[in-house]
Amino acid sequence: MEFNFLNQFRNVDVGLINYENSYEQGTTFFTEGHLGDRLLGPIDACARKRRLPRRTFLRTASGFAAVLFAVNKVTGLHLFDVAEAATVDEAAAREAFAGSEFIIDAHTHVAWRKAGFTRDNTTERGMWFVEMLDDLGKTMGLKNGIRDMDVDGFGRTLYKESDTAMAIVNPFGFREDYGGHDMNPIEEVAEARARWPERTILLGGGLTPNQGLTQTLERLDYLAHDMKIRGLKLYTFDSTAQKGWWLDDERLAYPIWERCRKLGIKNIGCHKGLPFGQFMARYAHPEDFDRVADDFLDLNWIAFHSAWPYHQELAALKSFKQQRKNLFCELGSVFAATVTNRPLECAHVVGTLLRDLGADYMLWGTDTPLWGIAQWQIDAFRRFRLPDELVEGYGYPQLTDEMKLKIFGRNAARLWGINIEEKQRQIQLRKA
Repeated sequence: MEFNFLNQFRNVDVGLINYENSYEQGTTFFTEGHLGDRLLGPIDACARKRRLPRRTFLRTASGFAAVLFAVNKVTGLHLFDVAEAATVDEAAAREAFAGSEFIIDAHTHVAWRKAGFTRDNTTERGMWFVEMLDDLGKTMGLKNGIRDMDVDGFGRTLYKESDTAMAIVNPFGFREDYGGHDMNPIEEVAEARARWPERTILLGGGLTPNQGLTQTLERLDYLAHDMKIRGLKLYTFDSTAQKGWWLDDERLAYPIWERCRKLGIKNIGCHKGLPFGQFMARYAHPEDFDRVADDFLDLNWIAFHSAWPYHQELAALKSFKQQRKNLFCELGSVFAATVTNRPLECAHVVGTLLRDLGADYMLWGTDTPLWGIAQWQIDAFRRFRLPDELVEGYGYPQLTDEMKLKIFGRNAARLWGINIEEKQRQIQLRKA
């Protein structure tokens, strides 16, 4: 298959990164991205001041700060609020990356299943996706690749090694490619919620009306009544002979939304953008949000991945309809991929979403474990800003600390009815 996001970087290779070190993961993506060798000169100057070899330096907080500082220097743009002192002093760097936000990660996965993936239960097309995830894991330092993207890995990358307070987890479907079963059975994914009940929200997935509407509605009832899901994360491209469906299809989709109303399911997310692998790009476009958001005003519609690279089309669905209050976007993978590899593009993506959708309608997400430990993304977003040239030239609002609080968790708390102060007490009691 044609897409593996590692191909977007130059020399990221299997086994080179220490999975236990989020700074090393983040710095590797930056230094192996589009800016590449241009960052190394400023980084090495900082490493010399700390009297550390480059590779050792890039495993430290000050090394990560130096990478962000180097991006500013190389691009000539103020993309990160990082003081030069943080690039050579570990204590200053850790203080710069510290934060007290209540972080809800709206996009996470448990990618491994107990039955495994073999030639007997997985098609060639399905195995491509498995092998891509396997390569990602091994690149991040997971010795067993996708086998380590299990419930234990979920807890480690989100709750143990990052500042994430809560996570929203969902399964993959595509059962035509996985022996007639969802790629990640929800019963197994739900073990993450059972392990961390105060911190984990479970979304239903794998609903594909091309498999049969009656079957889909029965499956939805099961997800709501038996699995106690809090919302949906769907894929409008699929592995059926039809290849996909649309959210605004009155025959195939509207009965699903009517049933959601009866079941009390109000938050419906869908993978949009990132038209990877064997799937058809047309079904990754966000245009079907337009009508369905108007026809079901009492439901909230969430574009996972912010529909990147079709994010402008998504944002236009709000900028030209300012009365619309039920359309949201989520930053999983789009922030990680662009901030490290094409940071100016990242500023345009975030700026467009802020200007046209609004900070009240953006959700934080990391797509963990696909990008390693969530912390490096959190640290990068804490220091990220929009260059003044773009604010003045494109009419973007500046990304303020108050906006970051909303994006990091307050917006998701509003959607899922989470009392942040009460939840913080629950989490602290659980830790104790």
